[in-house]
Amino acid sequence: MSERDGKDERGGSNGIVRCAECTHFRYFQNEKGHNSPHALGKCRVESWDGNRGQWPMFQHPCKNFLGVDR
Repeated sequence: MSERDGKDERGGSNGIVRCAECTHFRYFQNEKGHNSPHALGKCRVESWDGNRGQWPMFQHPCKNFLGVDR
């Protein structure tokens, strides 16, 4: 587990994360393509709340978070 900017691969020290920062998150596709970082997307593994759709900027706890390497 590597530390980057005070966060480890599972998110911050308090365990609160955002889907937009996770490798498991993908935006839903539409005919115009993705055009907003706040658009609804999905979790490709078991989501934290069991719902398919996820808001990328909503802060929440997640046991499956895997940070994007930046």
